[in-house]
Amino acid sequence: MFDETDIFRRGVALQKQQDYDQAIEAFNEAIRLNPKYVEAYYSRGNVYEAKGMHDVAIENYNEVLRFAPKEATAYFNRGVAHSKMNRNTQAIADYDRAVEVDPDYSKAYYNRGFIHFRKGEFDEAITDYSTAIEKNPKDADGYVSRGLVHAMKGEFDEAIADYDLAIKVDPNHTKAHGNRGNAMEKRGDFETAIKEYTRVVEIDPKDAKAHSNRAIAYVKSGLTLEAVNDYTEAIRLDPRYAKAYCSRGMAYVRLHKVAKALDDFDEAIRLEPKNAEVYVCRGTARAAKGNRDGAIEDHTEAISLDPEYTKAYYQRGQVHSVVGNLDSAVTDFSAAIELDPEEASVYCHRGVVYTRKGELSLALKDYNQSLELDGNYVKAHYNRGLVLMIQGDLDAAVKDFSHTVRIDPNNVRAYQSRALAYERKGENGKAKADMKKVKQMGGGK
Repeated sequence: MFDETDIFRRGVALQKQQDYDQAIEAFNEAIRLNPKYVEAYYSRGNVYEAKGMHDVAIENYNEVLRFAPKEATAYFNRGVAHSKMNRNTQAIADYDRAVEVDPDYSKAYYNRGFIHFRKGEFDEAITDYSTAIEKNPKDADGYVSRGLVHAMKGEFDEAIADYDLAIKVDPNHTKAHGNRGNAMEKRGDFETAIKEYTRVVEIDPKDAKAHSNRAIAYVKSGLTLEAVNDYTEAIRLDPRYAKAYCSRGMAYVRLHKVAKALDDFDEAIRLEPKNAEVYVCRGTARAAKGNRDGAIEDHTEAISLDPEYTKAYYQRGQVHSVVGNLDSAVTDFSAAIELDPEEASVYCHRGVVYTRKGELSLALKDYNQSLELDGNYVKAHYNRGLVLMIQGDLDAAVKDFSHTVRIDPNNVRAYQSRALAYERKGENGKAKADMKKVKQMGGGK
């Protein structure tokens, strides 16, 4: 005749085979024979957790702690179950108890750090990840997670240092290489970023996201064809990867293959019909193809899906501006500014519309604001110069055109406009010098 220990062992064997229902029956029987059988409650809780039945798992861990209140692992596992149900307060309380019982419980510090990270409590997360690393310096995940928090704080040097440590512990850690690539990309080091994503692909050729990330770095490096190839491979690996279709579509737009781009955007929308970003991308491609009504329709759909999507208002405003719907353009640019008042380009575009409407004081105000946000914004300097010249403030206009050519020495229109301003000032020698420069640049007859 079997006793509860034999039945418990049978349950453990069934658990290892992932025959969870039969395992639960065995643990039930073991507990019936011995209502204080702590190991059976614990294992039954783990099986329910594996089945995604977190509340039932918690009930079992409660029973463990009723009989064994110093069982750190039970607190830890109960914290995991609470975390999966987004019960952050309860999860942190359990991890607190786990490290109180066992101060060297590195995984408890690690998991508590993740909860802090999820809540946006970055300093607390770093403290917990650092303790986890101190307790277990051979666990690469601790360095990777701490590095990610540093990256989220914009501390890319610290992030890269952590990823380096993770790679030293585990040279084939794909997240360490991938996140290091992300950090390098943020710093503008696209060459190193590409190398890191390539390393991820070498370790795991089926990692679709690594191909997609490398494609982004290729685009930023001006290697658009290489980007298309990577997006294509990402899609082959994951045919439902909507973001890869959308990104490849944007790459096709750069290559002036708008028809292919539209096919990709259509597929991305089929896969994710509630994704506002894809509608904006398709709207931009439609506008490039001359289908401005379709572009406005797409941007409007994006706004209906996400009323706070700044880019959708901005792009729709640009289309309205092109077709001459100037009041609608102002409305859209104003909405974009209200959502993101720190974006210099939107003020500049609204200033252009105000200029076309003849509302020069409002245009000047927008150009001033644009340049306050970005003092080297070429278009804002040039456009403000035009308004100042119209208003007769020729000295200020010359100053803006001079700023323009200093930032962009190949800006033919700025030389032409400055020449006109000089001519109106009666400074014909300077005007001729500018027009000579225009002819040298191939901009004059």
